[in-house]
Amino acid sequence: MTTYRVIDKGHWHRLALFDFYRKFANPCFNLCVPLKAQPLYENAKDNGISFFQLTLYAILRAANHVPQLKQRLVADEIIEYSAIDVMTPIMTNNDAFRQILCTTAQSFNEFTHVVSQQIALAKSTEPAPLLTHGDNYFCASSLPWLHFTGMTHAEYFSDSTVPTLTWGKLENGVIPVAGKFNHMFVDGLHASRFFTELEALFLAPERLWTPESA
Repeated sequence: MTTYRVIDKGHWHRLALFDFYRKFANPCFNLCVPLKAQPLYENAKDNGISFFQLTLYAILRAANHVPQLKQRLVADEIIEYSAIDVMTPIMTNNDAFRQILCTTAQSFNEFTHVVSQQIALAKSTEPAPLLTHGDNYFCASSLPWLHFTGMTHAEYFSDSTVPTLTWGKLENGVIPVAGKFNHMFVDGLHASRFFTELEALFLAPERLWTPESA
């Protein structure tokens, strides 16, 4: 069950910044960061599991470590979810994609048990976007054919506060990770905390197998 808290605007230190960026035609900014990830790849290979899934789960864990990535604007209220899920596109048999929603989990074992079934089903179905009725998620996709150095992401609508992330091809032990963040909630400091936590997970992937509560 999704839970959240309402942030009291009257006592919120970021209110002036929120109001400032809310007036922007596009309040989002993009960052592309090269992250060391060779241990992550070796962990996936040694355990015979999907490198895509392990990377996706690392991104999910890191995103849930940064409160600002879980904050949203809903009916003029500012809320912060206790946890967010991740929406990701899966390649179908006809070279298009179908989106699936992957629920947050305490460990990779728990995550992959459910997600593997979702992926298998998506691959054999028709291409389609995933329409949701909430925003307690972020978007993350893989571009495994390219080791890119920059990227911008499509805008769903101007007030969208859902972060969007894309990671690319592993090359010389490095994965590029691009992120789009809404400046109403996320500053460079908060984005940096996300990328720092993500690289820490890439370098110590054994943490992904251990439940967060442990």
